[in-house]
Amino acid sequence: MKIKKTKQADKRIFNKWKRGTLLIVTGPQGSGNHLFSRILSLHPDVTGWDSLLEEYWVPSDLEPLAPYWVEPDSLPFNYFGEGGYFLANVSCPFFYDGKRYIPKIKELAERAQLFRLKVVIAIIVRDQNINEQQQLRVRGEVTLPIAQNYYYKNLMDDFEVHYLDYEAFFLHKEHYLKWVGKTLNFPVDYDNKDIMKFITEDSNKKYVNYVEEHWLDKDVWNGIKSKKERGLE
Repeated sequence: MKIKKTKQADKRIFNKWKRGTLLIVTGPQGSGNHLFSRILSLHPDVTGWDSLLEEYWVPSDLEPLAPYWVEPDSLPFNYFGEGGYFLANVSCPFFYDGKRYIPKIKELAERAQLFRLKVVIAIIVRDQNINEQQQLRVRGEVTLPIAQNYYYKNLMDDFEVHYLDYEAFFLHKEHYLKWVGKTLNFPVDYDNKDIMKFITEDSNKKYVNYVEEHWLDKDVWNGIKSKKERGLE
């Protein structure tokens, strides 16, 4: 009887994630949720946010899983189908039908696990100063701490969590995306030409201004002189 129970337990473990992988991409408002959702939806093996493949921006409440970030218990068992890779996206906080919510990422992720889906969570990181300025410009308030508090309290200890770097993408492009695919164990069409379909420049650029002078400049310029010029020989 003990051997039989062990074999049954092993079988349950083997089939635990039989229905596929759900990658949840989330980030503070204005951190690049649309950008990464578009990129990660491009691979033909991924069921993602298809409308973003044709539109630069789509309201958050039209994201396929939008209703379930508010009421995760209503997510049907057969929503994801049988097997494959699935992408979901939500900013924190997000707007649904004109009202701001803290998305119930933890509850939806746990429900997906009950459906035998492996859940991986990727949190987007953007320069905090630029992210704050973007939120002030578009939202009129800084909501970055709301996202951070939610992630720290609800996601970090109970799920497989990774970070997606906004600046790393613009700096390294397909090389970074190739690494992302390997790290997340998730298919990424990293050399697809449509990755840059709506991108003419790094959107951080509009927030960056030239600095005429900084207190450390003289030390830096002195530091690249020869030791003799610096009086060290």
